Amino acid sequence: MDQDPRNRRSGFSVQKGDGIRFLVESALRSVASHRSASRPRSRAQWVERLCNALMSTSETSHQAVVAELMASGFSSEEIYQAFVPEAARAMGRMWLHDEASFVEVTVGASRLQALLHAGGASAGNLWVDHSIPLGQSVLMVIPDFENHSLGAFVAADQFRRHGLWVHMAIGLHRDDLLKLLSTGRFSMVGVTAASRKTVEKLAELLEYIRSGMEQCPPIVVGGRAVGEIADLARLTGADHAVNSVREAVERCGLATVAGTLAPEGTL
Repeated sequence: MDQDPRNRRSGFSVQKGDGIRFLVESALRSVASHRSASRPRSRAQWVERLCNALMSTSETSHQAVVAELMASGFSSEEIYQAFVPEAARAMGRMWLHDEASFVEVTVGASRLQALLHAGGASAGNLWVDHSIPLGQSVLMVIPDFENHSLGAFVAADQFRRHGLWVHMAIGLHRDDLLKLLSTGRFSMVGVTAASRKTVEKLAELLEYIRSGMEQCPPIVVGGRAVGEIADLARLTGADHAVNSVREAVERCGLATVAGTLAPEGTL
């Protein structure tokens, strides 16, 4: 038997080192396994994770989810053209069904809008690449009685990708809106309608616009109300009620850039 105390200490040290290494490796395997098991396996699960991060108290968790999406193989275009609009609609449904508070949804929408602008500014010139102006302009109207604006901004970016100039009219008084439309610069007017509560006010606004113009460009209404109210175009006095930007472009016969575009958000 080796009685040298140095050897005994050395043996103990080796055993202790092996034990620590085993614990560290086990912990790393556990973390990796947890991450793999918790990773969303469907688009709906990814959207749910993004919404939770957007409405959380953390300032950066939603950015981490975006990074995770990219690490999972989703392109920047898919994220900003598909996941962002879906997250916006999901948060709207959560608010309507009392699954999220007004503060949570407001914070989430603010962060989502910041993501949208960041994507337009830095994600490989995502919006600019396909935005070839063809001389036609769209006026996106967010009436002063509407509280939901994110969908209109998403739609505006989609119109730009189709090669259309877009002007945002946010909360304008109806006289100012009529004056702007009277310039004759616009080939289409897009108006957002988020809920049943605003349909009557929207109808009054559109009637006022039409009565004050000799020739009014096509008026298209979009938003959550389109899926909730049958014959919304007739009820509001709009020319068309649509579920997507592509549908609006086709209905109004607007000239756009050629090419296959990503899935789109609603107006």
